[in-house]
Amino acid sequence: MDETKVTTILPDQSVLDNFLNLIEYKAASSREELEGAYSLVYREYLRRGYVKESSTGLKFSIYNALPDTTTFVAVVDNKVISTATLITDSPLGLPMDEIYHRELETFRRNKKKLCEISMLASDTELFVNGISLMLNSKKMFLIFYLFKTVFDYAIRVLKLDYICITINPKHALTYDFLLFKDLGGLKRYNNANGAPAIGKYLDLNSVENECREKKKEGLYRMFFLKKTPPEKYNCKIKLSEEDLRYFFIEKSDIFKNASPAQMEYIKSCYPSYNLI
Repeated sequence: MDETKVTTILPDQSVLDNFLNLIEYKAASSREELEGAYSLVYREYLRRGYVKESSTGLKFSIYNALPDTTTFVAVVDNKVISTATLITDSPLGLPMDEIYHRELETFRRNKKKLCEISMLASDTELFVNGISLMLNSKKMFLIFYLFKTVFDYAIRVLKLDYICITINPKHALTYDFLLFKDLGGLKRYNNANGAPAIGKYLDLNSVENECREKKKEGLYRMFFLKKTPPEKYNCKIKLSEEDLRYFFIEKSDIFKNASPAQMEYIKSCYPSYNLI
């Protein structure tokens, strides 16, 4: 599918507005929203074979314990229907370092500020017969508007240089449309249960000019003419000691299985917490 075909599936604005007006896009602001996001990721990843069955019914990692990690949610009637997590680079690295460390090190050597978008999922039960992202305009715009919220946070709040991501090759056209570039070739990703993955990145310093030069008018309107209100970020949950214990000790063995170096860094992020 080429970019022309992508643009032709966009719905009438009135239909789209009626759908999107029901949804709030923001940073997760409570333990309940975090758990809703982790549960949604688990269900959707299990459906696609990206994770193995787990008694907890949740999918998250040690990176979610970091204070700079931000989980974004699309919420309708207090239910999380879509989510994405932004993980900033740190001494723990990024999840995709597992297979794209050499490529990421090129950015780091040039003193670039990185993040990874991870744990991206939408509730397929909202869409008829699980129609694919590129063939279902409502689902596409749900993802795009959520990504817009993440994008604004990365570029306007964190002032990052690059957004990085690993995707299944079948979604490559979506990210090409969003002006992502290839970071590395096709690999198998243990973090996704051995599924095929392609690394991609978005240059936040040049993407606006590129969008304008390539005359992507719809994309430009969506991503650059309006800014996400600050209150959508200011509500971000600050993990308490109880939250960390709940997710990483009671609900999982993540802290138990973490390396000494990982736990040392986690503890340095929360010097007043007792996480033993």
